[in-house]
Amino acid sequence: MRRAGTLAAAALLAVALVPAGCDLVSSLTPFGIGHQDYSGSSTANNGAWAGQTTSGGKVSFQVGSATVSNFHLIHIDTGCSRPFDDVATTAPVVDGAFTFEIPLSAGRFVAKGRFTSANDCTGSYTFEGLPAGSCPSAASASFTAQKTP
Repeated sequence: MRRAGTLAAAALLAVALVPAGCDLVSSLTPFGIGHQDYSGSSTANNGAWAGQTTSGGKVSFQVGSATVSNFHLIHIDTGCSRPFDDVATTAPVVDGAFTFEIPLSAGRFVAKGRFTSANDCTGSYTFEGLPAGSCPSAASASFTAQKTP
């Protein structure tokens, strides 16, 4: 019983020592270093972005006025590549993240990204229901992109 009281007092002390506006979980990680989301300002991510997919393909897109546009991604698979390009669709950047869906005549493509700094973005993508052939009709992978100078 005494140990439970000591643990409760320690937890209350930890909560009381966390400065207002701080993330309690991050504050309690070793050395106070925890995962911090980057949302940046509405213009911090503006510019051209380019990078690589984990499938070996490339990704690029444009950011302006808190909106992602001109999305291009190439998924590489054994013996083939699937390009996904859309210059007409846009996706809003909300709290440092975006979800970009390219309308396809058959199937679906969705990419989700998160800006981790003013110069770095990580994300994942998936596609499904595409016509079969030498390329798979469904797959998923991730990507990283950096703001280009």
